[in-house]
Amino acid sequence: MSPPDEGSISWSSEQWRDYFRNNALSLLAIPWNQGVTFSDQEIQAVSASIQEFQLGESSEGKHFQGLAKEYAQRTGDVDYVHALRLFIGEEHRHARDLGRVMDLAGIERIGHTWPDAVFRWLRHRAGLELSIAVLVTAEIIAKVYYAALREATRSSVLRRLCEQILADEVQHVRFQCERLAILRARRFKLTVWLKGALQRTFFAGTCWVVWWKHRHALRAGGFSYRSFRRSARAEMNEAIRLMNPRNYVFGPVVDARASTRAPITVTS
Repeated sequence: MSPPDEGSISWSSEQWRDYFRNNALSLLAIPWNQGVTFSDQEIQAVSASIQEFQLGESSEGKHFQGLAKEYAQRTGDVDYVHALRLFIGEEHRHARDLGRVMDLAGIERIGHTWPDAVFRWLRHRAGLELSIAVLVTAEIIAKVYYAALREATRSSVLRRLCEQILADEVQHVRFQCERLAILRARRFKLTVWLKGALQRTFFAGTCWVVWWKHRHALRAGGFSYRSFRRSARAEMNEAIRLMNPRNYVFGPVVDARASTRAPITVTS
């Protein structure tokens, strides 16, 4: 099953559930038998960075799933809970595979970083909409980060793993942005604009932190601060478009609390 194309009718939660199930059966082959060996220069560039992203991918998402269950009870969209669980499963796969890379390369695992603690603190104190918005910020930056990490070493294992994660992240962002559009369907235009402006502000601050913490890996992958910020901003602009309900035509029964089973068409 192929992911939804931009400009087509968006998927229901049931279709997203089926997508995640099928995606788990069509993963890229990663040449683990080749092992993972980094040069001294590569290990200095990427080791601390991989440690932090591996930790970030490992969140259990219990609070998030609890919010999704409340949403499902309110709207009847039970399949959203199933789709979200499968989404979290993909994040855990990323964490497991990154952990395997670390083990093969002799990189120690870590259990705490302050940026990860801040993101988790925000999500644990937020409702569903804000939790998704915070998560989308991390997913957008991940699209740029893993593109850099892929180019930062000559490891065929890490490069192929980054390709798989990048393919996953494209659909993760769309999955979450569509849900934000649903949640904001009946909001005033000004409210939607303000939420987008606040997210851009949070995103700008997050970009600066990510650059400061991961600049060695990003530079090794060919990014300067300017090009990193430009690429991240382009990804954010697209995400803002996808999460804006004004760019969708909703079915007649869809409102801010309704199920996602009604068709939604993305306008150009």
